[in-house]
Amino acid sequence: MELGHIIEAYGQTIPVDGKPEYFRLHRYRFRTLLGALAKAPAKDVLEIGATPGQFTEILVRAGYSVSAIDLFPEQRAALWDSLGVDVRFCNLDEQPLPYADSSFDAVIFSEVIEHQAASPLSGLREMARVLRPGGRLIMTTPNQHYFKSRMRMLADILLGRPFEGFREFQRSMQLDGAQRYYNHSRLYTMQEACWLFEEAGFTVAHHHYVDAWERVGVEARRLLHHPLRVSVKASLVGFGYCFPQARSMLLLVGQKP
Repeated sequence: MELGHIIEAYGQTIPVDGKPEYFRLHRYRFRTLLGALAKAPAKDVLEIGATPGQFTEILVRAGYSVSAIDLFPEQRAALWDSLGVDVRFCNLDEQPLPYADSSFDAVIFSEVIEHQAASPLSGLREMARVLRPGGRLIMTTPNQHYFKSRMRMLADILLGRPFEGFREFQRSMQLDGAQRYYNHSRLYTMQEACWLFEEAGFTVAHHHYVDAWERVGVEARRLLHHPLRVSVKASLVGFGYCFPQARSMLLLVGQKP
């Protein structure tokens, strides 16, 4: 089955309690990840940060043998059991990956690095350890140079607003233990992300700016009911074609020598 069809077929089967809105927001990221994974032979895949499990199930449907780590594996235990996926607790900032050397063909590290409180280098080196020679690390993370975020920051400066709303500040300050990883610790530029890969022992096989978030909501069927909103978002997509470095997401593929 064509990769896009696998993802859309999954989207049509999500139950109400399976977070369909999350899928709508992330489906272009899922397409990017599955496309990058399909470019190199892989069977055994490790997913770093599996919750809520949507991409985990997509990987299973695509025929991969999947293992995963997560900070809250108990929250989706029934799903992991139904998929036959072994999801183990592991905090990358504090613990080594609970797998033997050369266990996997690929590691998926998507929308996680920006949540890490400590330097990600130790975790990246662990991913290199559990990959087989020639194995690939596929990572996505928000782009620090995303045009929309930069414009919002500029507006905050000009209007004298805080970068973080007071309610968000209160929520953030009340998080404790592993829950603190719900927040972004920092965003990365492409240069920084490539340096991290190389420092951890990977060769950067591919790096690309992706418009995963801009395309959400730019559908022809919404144009009649939300013409202004769709037009604004479409203009962001067009801007990204002219200036790829200002797109919303970074994609990097690192290869273990």
